[in-house]
Amino acid sequence: MLKRTSYSLLVAGLVIALLLLPGYLPNFSFKVGESTTPVKLNVKAKNLTLVCPGAAFKSGGANGTKVGAFNREGQSGIDLNTNLPAGSQLTALPLSGVAKSAHQIDAANNQLNLQFSSDAIAFTVSDPTGSAQQSSALISGSSFQTLNSGSLVGALGAACQRPTAEQWLLGANTNTGREALLLLSNPSATDATVNLELFGDRGSIVGSGLNGVSVPANRTAVLPLAGFAPDNSVLAVHVISTGASIASWIQQRAVRGTVASGADLISPSIDAAKNLSIPGFLKRGTDAASALIAANNDYADLTPTLELFVPGDKPAIVTAQVIGTDAKTFGTVVQQNVSAGTAASILLPGLKDGNYSVFVSSDVPVLATVQLSRTDPSKTPSTDFAWLPSAQNLTVARVLAVANSAISKISIANPNSLAAQAVVTNLSNGSSAVVKVPNFSSTIFTPDPGSVISISSELPLAATLIADFNSQISAIPFQDYRNVGGSLSVLVR
Repeated sequence: MLKRTSYSLLVAGLVIALLLLPGYLPNFSFKVGESTTPVKLNVKAKNLTLVCPGAAFKSGGANGTKVGAFNREGQSGIDLNTNLPAGSQLTALPLSGVAKSAHQIDAANNQLNLQFSSDAIAFTVSDPTGSAQQSSALISGSSFQTLNSGSLVGALGAACQRPTAEQWLLGANTNTGREALLLLSNPSATDATVNLELFGDRGSIVGSGLNGVSVPANRTAVLPLAGFAPDNSVLAVHVISTGASIASWIQQRAVRGTVASGADLISPSIDAAKNLSIPGFLKRGTDAASALIAANNDYADLTPTLELFVPGDKPAIVTAQVIGTDAKTFGTVVQQNVSAGTAASILLPGLKDGNYSVFVSSDVPVLATVQLSRTDPSKTPSTDFAWLPSAQNLTVARVLAVANSAISKISIANPNSLAAQAVVTNLSNGSSAVVKVPNFSSTIFTPDPGSVISISSELPLAATLIADFNSQISAIPFQDYRNVGGSLSVLVR
């Protein structure tokens, strides 16, 4: 015990001596809250992938009676254009769920018209050098399919799209005789989990099954929207994906009694904005549509409709001006108040056959699309429809491959107060022309079938291609495709 006490006194004495003799203390230097300096890294943009939707889905399995069964019907044609720099490759991956690797595609001619696919398919430009400038000039594609038998009739067209983690889709209808299928395609090797938000004309729609939807890697999931929101004439669908970016569409079809009466694909909207341009409102068959509506109210939706959604928390005062391409084509002006978080439909009656564009203005950002029908009494069935999207404003060149098997028109809308000139180039033969577009109006021109068209302008313009397959129609907007690279700050510890 005495020995232990002596050791304790010795240690205490040494500590006191060190404290009294500063020269013997070790020199520690530190700062409270000091952080590591981040390192700047240049990050190459992710390789550009476009997903095309594949063939239409038929409900009910092979005989149409099996609940929850969805089978592909036929094949879709894909009009694809590429402009690959040296050292890069184009690969294609069918999203069938079958374990298979992507196969390289010969893109020596930089134009791959009429590739056919039953499954959704993902095209990827592999760019090891990072020299490719991503845009629609690097790769762009459109998918078309016409169906004329059974319960599925119409032209289904859509632009192939760059997968993202979030999309808004506007225009679905789940009333009796209307079917809306949400298609979710995952081109990644990683499974995706999707949460859905649905909004109708009475606001947000709450229900089970909207969260935690699984979309396996390299697969397409099909969800009937009537299971979540039945009897809605207009729906806005918010798709939020985690784990992997996805592509999405709504396959919409109409059946009047036992007669199939049109189908189309609704693509994701551009970002909500206070000012939106909707080119391509080419109205045909007005008298025939009026006769059908008078005979049967189930044809009432042949009247063109402007569909709106307000994604924010403030109500919107929306004005839409439908403007013809010349002084002989009289348009109309409509205005409506739309509550926050609700979807709304505004009828556009009284318009004669002609070429129009729609210019939407609002005091808060909105989404907008126009449902356009086509009626031809010489055909059976005699009706089809398409959704005209709000189109991105363009200045730099944007490229689109024109359908090979349709009569197509390109509508260029000018939302500016000044007249504009668009440079239109046929990349297939190198010809070029300057197209004048009056202020706050639009111009129509006819491209060659199967051609690849580039449009540029000094003023921002919006453009949409309308493809007519023997009175069955689809609308494809000119848009850009780009993944963002740049500089990234990284903390190294």
